[in-house]
Amino acid sequence: MPETGIPGYSKKSVEQKNIVHAIDLLLLHQRFLILLAKALMVYGSPLHYLEDNLGRIARLLDLEVTVSAIPGLILLSFEDSVTHTSETKVIRCANGWDMHRLDETNQLLRRVVYGKIDIPMAVPLLEEIMTAKPIYAWYWQVLNWGVISWTLCLVCFDGSWKDSGISLALGLMAGCLNLAAQKFSGYTNFFEVSVSILTGLFGAALSQWGCFGATSLSATVVLLPGLVMTTGVIELSSRHMIAGTVRIFYALLLAFIIAYGLLIGVQIYNQMAGHEVDALLDLTQCRGLSKWTWFGSFPLGIISISVLVNIHWRHWISVTVVAGISYGVFWLFKFHLLLDDLAPVVASFVLGLVANTWSKFTGQTAYMILLPGEMFLVPGSVGVRGFASLLSKDGAQGAQLAMQMITTCLSIMIGLFASTFLVYPKGKRNSAILTV
Repeated sequence: MPETGIPGYSKKSVEQKNIVHAIDLLLLHQRFLILLAKALMVYGSPLHYLEDNLGRIARLLDLEVTVSAIPGLILLSFEDSVTHTSETKVIRCANGWDMHRLDETNQLLRRVVYGKIDIPMAVPLLEEIMTAKPIYAWYWQVLNWGVISWTLCLVCFDGSWKDSGISLALGLMAGCLNLAAQKFSGYTNFFEVSVSILTGLFGAALSQWGCFGATSLSATVVLLPGLVMTTGVIELSSRHMIAGTVRIFYALLLAFIIAYGLLIGVQIYNQMAGHEVDALLDLTQCRGLSKWTWFGSFPLGIISISVLVNIHWRHWISVTVVAGISYGVFWLFKFHLLLDDLAPVVASFVLGLVANTWSKFTGQTAYMILLPGEMFLVPGSVGVRGFASLLSKDGAQGAQLAMQMITTCLSIMIGLFASTFLVYPKGKRNSAILTV
């Protein structure tokens, strides 16, 4: 006679099924955490929030996990206090920028945290996000490289209409090379160098019709390391020493590569032409348009950056408004009040304040909202000009520009952290991608 009184079943078999179900649920929770870690890294989550978010989700899932992340690598150490065993998962994945998928991942996390869906439902939804097609086709991305170069030449590098036309052509060339780097893995390691050399070569050839500094820097603007450097400084200040050091060193190396490639391209043209061309990364020689024209090209520049980092068109208006408010403050402090040191601090503070407040009331991801506006503030071209000055044996100007790059990154970091503290003084208890 069975102990449970149910024909065909025993108490032992029920316990075995419960154990099997508990193990399956544990493995499913671990799989969700692994997929989540990979998604956050690939889609561009800041590492100093990635570890915190994974730790909060692990506690929600009753998992004993130790999380450690550096650019391109995540270590998840699952521990079992009952059996005194542990298992470490090594996740290698490239860093990227896909704000649409990052926002969808963040919204999925919200639903899990608030108990609207359970993990068996969340896993296939997360897999669907990770396997979805890009929201912008490859030809839009190639065209977008040219549009970014054209708009930022006018707004950020004091370019004229002729300069912006040259930048548009060089940006399209860089976009085609970027597409080739995605198709051929062997070309990836040579991509930044080749783009810089070709930009320097053609920029020098067209220097009699345009300002070389404006055209070359705007054509390579997507490669400029300002955002990487700023993120590295922020992670160092967040006491993530390894991640911050890696990013800062990579940003400096990338700035050196771009500057070296541009100078090599100029030298190649000089040898081909038989005479030297005065091709310097000095923006003071450029004759830009009136600053009031920036208000026409600025929204297009923000939209093109949104396409670059894969922000859905539904968020273009909010992204443009937030970035416009921040850049308006930057304009006021830098060009009217002539407070160059305070301009990036106040502008980044306003940017973070508006983006976090917007996120608090709309539920949208703050990092997605503020990223295009932050990319307008970061000092990537300053580092390239500094290394170019050092390579041209102008050590004093090179050191001055390098120091300016670091101080601007620190200013942006102070503004973003201050705005985040003001909106969330006790931190954000439920998991979310908060800010940079």
